[in-house]
Amino acid sequence: MSGATLHELIAAFAAHGDSGDGGVCRLTGSAEDKAARDHLADEIRRRGLALTVDPIGNMFGAASLAPSSDEAVLVGSHLDSQPTGGRYDGAYGVLAGLLAVEAVAARAAREPGAAKRNLALANWTNEEGARFQPSLTGSSVQAGLLPLDAALALTDGEGVTLGEALAGIGYRGAGTRPFAPARYVELHVEQGPRLEDAGLDIGVVEGAWAARKLSLVFLGEPSHTGPTPMGRRRDALRAAARAIDLIYDGIEASGTGAHASAARIIVHPNSPNVVPDRVQVWFEIRHEDEAMAATLGDRFLAQVAAAARPLGVGVTVAVDERRGAALLDGAGAALVRAAARDLGLSTLAMKTVAGHDALALQKVMPASLIFVPSRDGLSHNPREFTDETALDKGLAVLTEVLWRMVTAEG
Repeated sequence: MSGATLHELIAAFAAHGDSGDGGVCRLTGSAEDKAARDHLADEIRRRGLALTVDPIGNMFGAASLAPSSDEAVLVGSHLDSQPTGGRYDGAYGVLAGLLAVEAVAARAAREPGAAKRNLALANWTNEEGARFQPSLTGSSVQAGLLPLDAALALTDGEGVTLGEALAGIGYRGAGTRPFAPARYVELHVEQGPRLEDAGLDIGVVEGAWAARKLSLVFLGEPSHTGPTPMGRRRDALRAAARAIDLIYDGIEASGTGAHASAARIIVHPNSPNVVPDRVQVWFEIRHEDEAMAATLGDRFLAQVAAAARPLGVGVTVAVDERRGAALLDGAGAALVRAAARDLGLSTLAMKTVAGHDALALQKVMPASLIFVPSRDGLSHNPREFTDETALDKGLAVLTEVLWRMVTAEG
C-alpha cells in the first residue's frame, strides 16, 4: 500500500481496533496497538525509511536528506486511542506525517543539496493515557520530563506495567531516536468547534491552556446496605457524588470560562450490598490562565473537604498534576501561517485546550501544532469526523512546512 492515499491509509488503520460503530478502541500495549504498529512499520519500510523503536516504544521512520548533518525535523503524533476513540485523533497526524516525509524526501532527491537537515516520522507511545497514566508518556520520556524507568513501571487497572505490555507486543525497543531533533511539527484534528464555526481552513496553534488534574480518594467504612442505619454510615460514594456536583457547580458559578470534568471512578468493594468504603475519582480543571486553574483547584479541594466531613468520610489527594499554560514556537507558527497563505488557505490563531505531544516536546525543542476542523467539534467519540478536503489541506500545509524547515539556512 505504498501508493495509498491519505484517506485509504486512515480507513485501513481504522480496522485495527474497529469498534463496529465507526470508531476505534486501540489502547496502548493491546493487540490492536500491535496491529497498528506492525502496519506502520511496514509502511515505513516500504517508503525506504529507517525504522527505529526506542525503549519506551516510540517508533521513528527516518529519511536521510542531508548526509553531512546530524539534525532532523521530527513530525508525528500517536496511534493509541481512547476506549471510545475516533479514527482521526492521533492517527491522522502519523499517517499525514508519513506521506509528508515521503513527499519531502522525493522533492529533496529532485533538488540535490537543497535539504540542510534530515526528516523523521514519530509515533509516540501512550499519548492518550487511557490505559496507563499519565498521558503524553512517550514524548515526555523523549523530552526528559519523565524518567524511562518510571514510565515503564506505570500500571494499568489490572496491575500490568507499561514495560510488560510493550514487551508483550514486541515494542519495547532498544534503539535511539534518529539524528538530533531540531524541531517538531504535529498535525491534528482540532477536537473543538472553533475552526468549523469560523469557516476557516487551518488552525495555527500558538499555545495551550493550563490544566490541573486531581485524583481524590474518599475513605469511609464498609457496612451492610440494608440494616445499617443511615446516620451510622460512612459512605465514600456519597461523598464522591457530592464532590462531582461541586466541581461542575463551582466551575459554572465561577463565570471564568474554565472547563472541568469528573471522568473516571473506581469503587470498592463495588458490591450492591456493601456501603462503599473507598472511592477514587479523577477530576480536571482547564483554563487559559495557569493561576486561575490553580485557584479553582484550591477552592474545589476546600469545598470537597467541607462536604465530606459531616458524612464521616476522609479525603486524600492521590494525584495533583499541574500542567502550565504553554507557548509554542513563535517562528514555527509564523511559518505555518505563511505556508497556508501561500497555498491559498485561511488561518485562525488559537490555543489548544487538549494536551498533545507537541506540548511535552516544546520543553526541549521548538514545536509547532497545526489544526484542521472537526465536525461539530466532536472527538473521543466514534462519530469524530473531518472531511477529506480538510484533511488534504492539512497535509498540504504540513508538507510545505516540513520542506521549508529542512531547507532553511541556520
